[in-house]
Amino acid sequence: MMNLFAKCLLVSTSLSPVLGAMTVNQFERGEPWTCWIWWLAVAVLLVILCWLLLRYMAQNGQKQLFEIREFERKDQELLTFLFIYLLPFVRSENATFASQWLTSVYILTIIILAIAHAGAFHFNPVMRLFRYRFYAVKNRHGMSNLLISKRDLRWPGEELLTVQLARDVFLHVDTGDSDA
Repeated sequence: MMNLFAKCLLVSTSLSPVLGAMTVNQFERGEPWTCWIWWLAVAVLLVILCWLLLRYMAQNGQKQLFEIREFERKDQELLTFLFIYLLPFVRSENATFASQWLTSVYILTIIILAIAHAGAFHFNPVMRLFRYRFYAVKNRHGMSNLLISKRDLRWPGEELLTVQLARDVFLHVDTGDSDA
C-alpha cells in the first residue's frame, strides 16, 4: 500500500490537465514563453510521474487475488472532474490563478489534499490517458472498492491479480502487459 506522500503524488498528477489549460490560456493571450513554460514543464512532469508511480506499484507492490462479485464502470466521473477544474481557468479574462504562482500553489495543494483525503483516485484523467478504466467493485465479502484496470471487465466472478494502492483502492496487475 502507498504511503501518504505517494498517494498525494498520484493525486497531484490528476491536475496536469489544469496546468496544461493554464499554459494554453497564457500562450493564447500572447504572454511571453517565460510565463507559461513552467506550467507546461510541471504538467509534463506530472504525466511522467503518474506513469512511473503506476509502473512501480504494479511491479513492486504486494500482489493479491481479488474476486469480483459486482462491478460498475466509473469512467464517466472524469468528465465532471474536467468541467469543474478546467473551465474556470480556460476562459478567465482575469487569469489571476495562472499569473500569481503562490496563489496557484496554494489552491492546487488544497485540491490535492482534498482529493487524496477522500481517496478519489478515479478523478485522474492522466490515468485514463494510459488506458486505465475505473470500476466500483464489490469483493467476495460484499465490501465496496475501487478497481483500476486496463482490462474491460465483462462479467462478475472474475479473480484478478491486484496491488492495493490505498485502503479501498486496487490496481489490477495485468501479467501479460509490460506497462503498469
